[in-house]
Amino acid sequence: MRAALAAAALLAVGVAHAADGEARWYVRIDNDVAFETDRWYSSGVRIARVRQGWELALEQDVYTPEGKRRDIVDRSPAARLVASLARHYEGEGSLLTLEADAGVRGPSAGGKQATAAIHHIVHAPFVDWSRQLPDRFDGSLTFARTQALGALALRAHFGATVGTQLTFAHAGIEARIGDPRAPSSAMLRFAATPPFATGASGWGAYVGASARAVGRNGLVGPDYYTGLDDVARKDEVTRIATGLTWSAPWGAVVFDLVQDSREFEGQRTPQRFGSLALHLAF
Repeated sequence: MRAALAAAALLAVGVAHAADGEARWYVRIDNDVAFETDRWYSSGVRIARVRQGWELALEQDVYTPEGKRRDIVDRSPAARLVASLARHYEGEGSLLTLEADAGVRGPSAGGKQATAAIHHIVHAPFVDWSRQLPDRFDGSLTFARTQALGALALRAHFGATVGTQLTFAHAGIEARIGDPRAPSSAMLRFAATPPFATGASGWGAYVGASARAVGRNGLVGPDYYTGLDDVARKDEVTRIATGLTWSAPWGAVVFDLVQDSREFEGQRTPQRFGSLALHLAF
């Protein structure tokens, strides 16, 4: 709980410090309801403020077992709540992001409460949150770079995250049509990525793929059904993603569809989820 309060305080101080000048806000919601499932990475919410290359955000991610099946190895419920401070550096055809996160993984992240509120509206299988992973400090440092590749509508992404709960390196590629100034995909950058870009307008679309080498995944713990042996993480995970973007002077909308390969041993199928980001300029 103290880690969560400290993270919230860090965010509040940063917002107050950046109160002067023009700022832009966005919210991103990830959910697997787009595929009529409620399992594994089942929900994510990020609320962010961007000003002069600095981004401040609060993010909650929720992971649950597959409640419809009881004859499989599965992950225990887990949630994380972090405050994020990122710095974006834009160059000619490039975007470099440096990000620091601090918060908590465990009951203090509010995963049980968040899913209970949603499931009052949308029915889902029962999950025993008494089996969720315990409170632990969740801190990380992230580096991500995006680079346009020549005159082609291709962008390369690569970077790494080193943290107490997640440590991985990644590399991928994205092909776009439409306005070449459209924002890159946050789903392939694995870092703070505003859903708007300078001068972008109109419709665009992309398709891309990424691979990551995982050194730590503290969001996978004891087996949900037995509570005994830890579920073993996968050391390599791949991702394919596609999406649409729409940009205008007053805002932007980004919609993504994502499929990840299995993240842990015994995971029955790959995981799919949708992501919707909305930006309003005010």
